[in-house]
Amino acid sequence: LRLPLKRLPPAPGAEAFLNVRYVLARDDVWAKAGHVVAWEQVALPAGEAAPAVALAAMPPVELDESGPALTVKGKGFTVAVGRASGALESFHHEGRELVASPLVPNFWRVPLDNDIGFLLLNDMPRRLAAWKTAGPQRRVASVKAERLSPQAVRITAEATLPAASSAYVTTWTVYGSGDVVVEARFTPGGDLPELPRFGMQMAVPGALGTMTWLGRGPHENYWDRHTGAAVGRYSGRVEDLVHPYVRPQENANRTDVRWVALTGADGSGLLASGLPLLSVSAWPYTMEDLEKATH
Repeated sequence: LRLPLKRLPPAPGAEAFLNVRYVLARDDVWAKAGHVVAWEQVALPAGEAAPAVALAAMPPVELDESGPALTVKGKGFTVAVGRASGALESFHHEGRELVASPLVPNFWRVPLDNDIGFLLLNDMPRRLAAWKTAGPQRRVASVKAERLSPQAVRITAEATLPAASSAYVTTWTVYGSGDVVVEARFTPGGDLPELPRFGMQMAVPGALGTMTWLGRGPHENYWDRHTGAAVGRYSGRVEDLVHPYVRPQENANRTDVRWVALTGADGSGLLASGLPLLSVSAWPYTMEDLEKATH
């Protein structure tokens, strides 16, 4: 089938997809006309790469190392990384705090029914228990700042995880534009069970209750079952993105996320971009609350 598609004008950093839907042409006994029987999504040839941002064109930043946190201050924002936690503890923008609890390493997820199924001989909560405490019980050895230019500061936090004394290093590169590039590096210290998750977790103010993302959706999807979710731009209230399984367990993830924004009623908030892609979930409760719940 030859489709009369016009050539898309090149847009730096942009992506384009062709969505094909197969629908019923007339009413049937099991569905009405227009019902989608099947669909497919085809990625079209990528355009040009987005241009690099000129570092020299950004406003300068100030570095303050005198307190319990290393603080970087720029035009309209302040970022703080704690000496004891080695984590992003504050992101203050235009008079508004965007962090309710620090952005910390997370290697755990709430067990699924299949994870705890003894008939399947999985017993994940016991086998992988070392990862549940690896993030919260990390020991931070040092937090140091390095000025890269008048417009950029890099903060490096080195820590040891209790799981086989593994090394975990986080770098926070703060730019005068207000962007913070976060990198995490993990080196296992010995034989360890498989990782349930390698990521980070934080809490944001409850007022940032809308999640908008460019990635797979609109329903929840995971790396092993995401092809039934098309890439698109989706949005919803955080409490509506949760899937209420009969026994509470891991839920609400979205994969292949290019960017995700958590915003308030006025549209302002916090944006995270993947380099290149993220898996993201947002809940109106903590992971610990979810794991303790029984119904």
